[in-house]
Order: sequence, then structure tokens, then C-alpha cells
Amino acid sequence: MDAALGDGPRHQVGGFPSPIQGDGMELEAQLASNGVYMGGPDSYTDARIAALEPGAADWRLLLQIDSDDSAGLMWGDTGTLYVWVREQDARVGDFSRVWMIVQSA
Repeated sequence: MDAALGDGPRHQVGGFPSPIQGDGMELEAQLASNGVYMGGPDSYTDARIAALEPGAADWRLLLQIDSDDSAGLMWGDTGTLYVWVREQDARVGDFSRVWMIVQSA
């Protein structure tokens, strides 16, 4: 991807994310949107995870906004914002429950 895009910002609508800190954001969105705290080392030990995990397959990348000096955007230490939506919500035009994840270098 670097050869095709160079080192410019990677803004996009839809498609597959360009993760900075690893993949698995679909599961993170599913868990966090269902009340599982995702901000600590014990995040993946919650007893509800097994029941919630299948719902991760419903999440789709809606928007990715990269840090971009020319636009005055800086997310953490040259990070990226990822906005996720459940496919069934997007199909009916309900964007009231999107989930945003920030990853930073």
C-alpha cells in the first residue's frame, strides 16, 4: 500500500482500515458499544465478551480520518480516527450509534 499511496494521509470512506496499532477494531467497537470498558489491560477479561463477540461481524468501517498537517488535523502522535457503524444501522440510515476509535503511533 505504501508504494501505491506514498506517505500521504490515508483518509477514506468505507473499505478496509489501515490500522496503526493492530486490527480487531470491529470487536473493540462491538464490546465498547455494549458497555465493556476498553481502556485498560483487563478489557478483554469481561465475562460478557463470549456472548458479544459474534456481533463484531456486523461492524463496518464508515470513515477513516488520518492525521494531516495540511488540514490542521493531528490525532495524538500522528494517529488516525476510525468511525465504525453496524451494517444493519447503515442500511436503514441510522448513524446515531456509530463508534469512533483512535489509534496513534
